[in-house]
Amino acid sequence: MSSPRRTRRSSALLLLAAVALTATAATACSVESKDDKDTPAGGATGAAAFPAPPAPAISPGVTADSIKIGFVYPDLSKVKQYVDVDHGDYEAVAGAIIDRINRDGGINGRKIVPVFGAVDVLSPTGAQETCVKLTEDEKVFAAVGSLNAEDVNCYVQTHRTLVVGGDLTAARYAKAQAPWFSDQRGGDELGQGLGLYADKGELAGKKLAVVAYRDDQAVLDRTVLPALAARNIPVTETGVLDADTTDPAAVSSQLNVFIQKFQSAGVDTVLLVGGSQAQFPAELQKTSYRPRLLFGSVNTASAYVLGARNGDLGVLSDALAIGQAADYADPAVNTCLSTVEAAVPETKGKIIDPALVAPKETGWGTSESAACRYLTLFQAIAAKAGKDLTYKSFQDAGFALGSFHVPVLADAATYSRETPNGDIPPRIFAWDPAKKGFFLAAG
Repeated sequence: MSSPRRTRRSSALLLLAAVALTATAATACSVESKDDKDTPAGGATGAAAFPAPPAPAISPGVTADSIKIGFVYPDLSKVKQYVDVDHGDYEAVAGAIIDRINRDGGINGRKIVPVFGAVDVLSPTGAQETCVKLTEDEKVFAAVGSLNAEDVNCYVQTHRTLVVGGDLTAARYAKAQAPWFSDQRGGDELGQGLGLYADKGELAGKKLAVVAYRDDQAVLDRTVLPALAARNIPVTETGVLDADTTDPAAVSSQLNVFIQKFQSAGVDTVLLVGGSQAQFPAELQKTSYRPRLLFGSVNTASAYVLGARNGDLGVLSDALAIGQAADYADPAVNTCLSTVEAAVPETKGKIIDPALVAPKETGWGTSESAACRYLTLFQAIAAKAGKDLTYKSFQDAGFALGSFHVPVLADAATYSRETPNGDIPPRIFAWDPAKKGFFLAAG
């Protein structure tokens, strides 16, 4: 039986590393057998899936010589009492990259003026408060950085503020009321990822269950289930976690219902989608049941590893995960590496793959990657927009950006009207018990 402190620690880790979820009232859990309802139809693709958001010719936060942007990041000081996790100084890292851009002449002669927005990841209103600060108080031109799950809606929907970053899914993008670009597809890439699993024979002949969080329902219905159906891969059970993740007891109770039902049904493989991924194996490790785990996101799989390093990682035996290939150490790929190391000396030699960071060490690779990727993407699109920088010119420029190297990522992105999320191809990562991490699988 886990202690209350350990349960709270797991919940905190899920909030900061998997998704910063909107806090709402807990409701009953949902576990569906394969006969409970028809398989939903797949979502639209191309331009139909990504209708262009409104992009008026307005320029909030832009003057003749400056562009005010909000840089959003998680305030990890709030979780130190629960889990040993440290990404370093986000503001120092982002500031170093912005200073370099400004020294080089800025963007079409305009200097970037950053406003830093630290999100209290343990507060149900933390993301909302940061959003209001940046959009209403500071009136920034754009919010740039680490925006988790539904947090982005406050910017692109409620406050109609341009965003670079966040989990850009077709379902969220359809509701956007301002331009939005990212390199994260928020689960929409799982159609391709499941194809990779199927091609490797990881799904054939398995009794498969799928677990998702309520915020990932659209990805489950529009992407995951249709992709499995298209491959003639039956789903034995589907569990949708709809407890409030700030209520550890409710989360634990619901996930244990899933686990018991899966075990009774003879499920031998569990696909974890979205916000379920860090918490489900944490509950599973308390039981003797050991289905094979297939993660929809290597980042969230790694979040579980971080929280369970001193516990039983046996639940990850033969586990796989979907993610983007990255190279933190090659300056040709990570083009911000030398800039950050020069400006923040303590990062020298320490900007590495987060999976390789030793316990209690600072994971500078996480903060450097987020700052470098999104600031570089913002710079590229704004520069292409020209001197007349507005939401309209920015969106038009993003749609015309084409093939683009997002720093740190190994595979090229493609930006167009149909692919505002970059359409970066997923890869398979395999669990390495010796190294205690997920690494790019051979082949």
